Amino acid sequence: MSPRYAPLVPADELASPASYRQLRREREAARFRREIEAIVDGACRAEPAGPLLRDTFTSLSGNLAAEGALSFAGLVAPERFDSARRAYDSAIDTRGSRGSLHNYLNVADAGSLVEHPEFREAFAHPLLVALVAHALGGPVKIIDLRAKDTQPLDVVARDNTLHVDNSPFMDEFKVIVTWTMGTGRGPSGQGLTYLPRTNRLLRQCFVDDDGTAWSDEDSCIFPSQARVDEALAAQARFFDDGRPRVVHLQDIATPCHTIFAASRLVHHRYRTSAGGPRSAIMAAFHRTDEGTGFLGASDLSGSALDRFLLATGDGRPFLELLADEMPRVVAALAAAASRPGLVVDPDRHLLRDEGFRAWYERLSAGVSLDRLRRATLATAADDDTPLAQRLVLRMQYDLQGALNMPLYTDLREEVRKRARIVIREMTPEHIRDIVTRYDLAALLRAQSAPQRRPVSELAEELHDVLVALRRLLSTAVASRPAGPIWGSTDGNAAALSLRRFIVDLCVAAADVGDDASLTTGCVFGALGSVLADDLFDLGAAGREVTGELFGMYLRLAASSLGERPAHPEKEKLDTYLESVNEERQTAKLASEVWFQAASAEVTARNDDFVRALLRRVLPPGRPSPESGDLGALLADPAALSAHYWKRVVVGKPVAVRFGAADLDTLDGYFGLTAERSLPAAVVRLREETTPGSPAEHLLRGIERLASRRGRSHAEACRDVMSRLSAHWPDLVHLCRGGPDAPPLPADRILSTLHDAIGAVDEEGGRSRRSSSGVPSPRAGSAEVLLTTAEARELARVYMLARFCFSAEEFRVAQLLAGDPRVRYAVLATHLYLVDEVSLSASELVEAWSTAKILLPFTEAFVNVSGYSSSVIDLVPNPKLITVVSNNLLPAVAGELLRRDASVDELDADILAAGVQAAVRRGVFDVTIGLFHQTDRRDVVSVSGLSRRVCPAVRPFGAFCQRWLPYFFDSHPSAPTGRTFMQCST
Repeated sequence: MSPRYAPLVPADELASPASYRQLRREREAARFRREIEAIVDGACRAEPAGPLLRDTFTSLSGNLAAEGALSFAGLVAPERFDSARRAYDSAIDTRGSRGSLHNYLNVADAGSLVEHPEFREAFAHPLLVALVAHALGGPVKIIDLRAKDTQPLDVVARDNTLHVDNSPFMDEFKVIVTWTMGTGRGPSGQGLTYLPRTNRLLRQCFVDDDGTAWSDEDSCIFPSQARVDEALAAQARFFDDGRPRVVHLQDIATPCHTIFAASRLVHHRYRTSAGGPRSAIMAAFHRTDEGTGFLGASDLSGSALDRFLLATGDGRPFLELLADEMPRVVAALAAAASRPGLVVDPDRHLLRDEGFRAWYERLSAGVSLDRLRRATLATAADDDTPLAQRLVLRMQYDLQGALNMPLYTDLREEVRKRARIVIREMTPEHIRDIVTRYDLAALLRAQSAPQRRPVSELAEELHDVLVALRRLLSTAVASRPAGPIWGSTDGNAAALSLRRFIVDLCVAAADVGDDASLTTGCVFGALGSVLADDLFDLGAAGREVTGELFGMYLRLAASSLGERPAHPEKEKLDTYLESVNEERQTAKLASEVWFQAASAEVTARNDDFVRALLRRVLPPGRPSPESGDLGALLADPAALSAHYWKRVVVGKPVAVRFGAADLDTLDGYFGLTAERSLPAAVVRLREETTPGSPAEHLLRGIERLASRRGRSHAEACRDVMSRLSAHWPDLVHLCRGGPDAPPLPADRILSTLHDAIGAVDEEGGRSRRSSSGVPSPRAGSAEVLLTTAEARELARVYMLARFCFSAEEFRVAQLLAGDPRVRYAVLATHLYLVDEVSLSASELVEAWSTAKILLPFTEAFVNVSGYSSSVIDLVPNPKLITVVSNNLLPAVAGELLRRDASVDELDADILAAGVQAAVRRGVFDVTIGLFHQTDRRDVVSVSGLSRRVCPAVRPFGAFCQRWLPYFFDSHPSAPTGRTFMQCST
């Protein structure tokens, strides 16, 4: 075997065309197609619209051959489909696998379901069968029939990455019927997605030195950007404009029946969190002369054609049975010719523009199963799920992982498929039975932390153990009946399948090259060994092999399941998360949006906690940024910008949840919001503030102080808010008149403050912190009431404290935001920040056993996998560009204006001085109103105001002051570059 990926090629480029049986019998297939066409033609000739019906069949079969897929909407009458759906729901609810990614049922194991005529009609309607047989060029049987329910879920796993099915040396067609779970509507999510016309190509095979041709399952998938690009490029040759086409079958009004060339057409199930849950029936069709067996359903009543397809038939030839069903075929052709929408137009379901980009980015990012598994296990640990149950969860995920098994020209891999799917789709109950039978939870607790060993060494160990199991099976005789886990499969068939599976698993293990494949190989081997012992009674030697395989698996899985002691400062994190979490993302949002403020004391403790984390996460920096991955990008500003945007796109869905704007280009994040200049903010507040409201009283107080002291509104606002935060309880006590008086409206308090400010100024400028106009501090606090609208209006007014820049400073800042060197410096600094913290952030998550420890840093970077996952993949949050543009660049502009310098004269020293000025001018000083919900939805209370400085400002300011100038001077157009030592000094 080999880890190589095989390209899609025309037949004349195959390395061993004689190995492809579909190419060896093209003349025979053409003759068979003519026979089907003659039967259809004869049936249509008696109809008034005979030529139209015949042409309709020709058109349908031609489209299927040309495009690789053909879909019908509502092929089965609604009342008949509803009966089939109810039978399906009952069977899968009671007998489904309830796996980590889907709920699976082998329909052959649910005899009552396959005996349902309306159910069979959904996937084996005679028109569908005629079209499949015409496409394959011979009599057909159904060799696999499965039901599968899937929930909306953002995941790319092995079974839904872009792929072609594992049958390179023969053709396999499938019929898939999809609908919205529990309804008679068509699919609204999780739709079949395919690249039309890729069925015109074949998968290249490998040829050994002795001429043996073979392939493997990795050759069938497209799990990376390079492979996705390869598939799109292969497809493009069949379109005149050379542009890719991707069809996504969703938002269809009625159940959708699709025939497609599964072994040739590049396709997948596009799983996202959008749309509704999906139910599906999938029937796999092979030619009868492939020798791949048949489904093995019991003898069925009703259609003889159904019995031929699903059971043993009655000895009559396929074409004779198909001819008997021509009245139903003709009726369906008449409906297809006359009913708009019955034949689905794939062009109406093409992914376009943003839809195509989102699909491409998701598929290019590769398999995401590991992130989902880690998130699920982290949640289970947080919920104190028992260890044995967590182990079952882990095994269910690992059974859906990568397993690259061999494919042969003689199709002998078909024998193993039953064993493989029985193991892969084990129900939680079956896995739990094995876990408890072998007391694996106790074994797991006893595992010590394993020493890290190379994957190649572990793979060799796995291979050796599997070889020992293969040898035991080669001489063993199946002495026990197949258990319930095998469903309708008898003991002999189970034994044959399991033997073949273990043989091929040995081949796969010899070529394992990564942790995920190693883990999957171990769990399949361990469970396969258990099933082998159940069937063959392998004795002490078999139990020893099973123990070794489980031991290997548990050593690999232990790190995600082991129970670890809590971090000694866990209480601090718990306190922080009570007020600041994924929903209430900052202390300010918690108070002013959710009205769930922490007390001033708790906020202060949280700020100390965040400062301590920052010191841990944000080290001083490497000796030089050029020594890391960033160094290769610094010489090319365009490449740097493209790399930054690529990283942002990967994590943008998470970043948007944490405050970033959902913009399509990088330019938008550098757009300064001109309304944040102080003059614009004052004008806006004067126009929008409600007369007589608490906000209006506060604004009047700010304006009075600004006017009489000759200060800016921002400075006056900071002064007023300092008075309020210090003297709030005393103002409330003064206005209320007694501790037992009912809560006051907020406007009374702020009106009193306004009058007090006037009294102070009239007395000639006493100290604003000890004036007779404002009472001296008193212990305790007090609540006043205001409406939710008044609270939000009040919060907008005291934001004036941060709007400290003039209109001219904002005008110059807009010029700076468009300067290539400034942009380059901002992007490089942000990338360097994320690079710097990645290792220490991972160590932090490891130490605290939760990614929630990274929530304080979401304005700078986000974790692609979210905060319930232990997978750490940090990307820049572009919100930080907006923060820098609106808060640092105007301060830099102020330094330019103060020095009477132009934008072109900006240098590293002025840039550093601007960062210092931003901190000095209070742009990061924060006021938080301590708002709380009351028993009335439209009324909140406020118990005071908290003045604080953003806890990140000192370390973040120091980082920017150090690295923005450095990268500004690193731009290729800079006249002279600073050395690292100059920058550090």
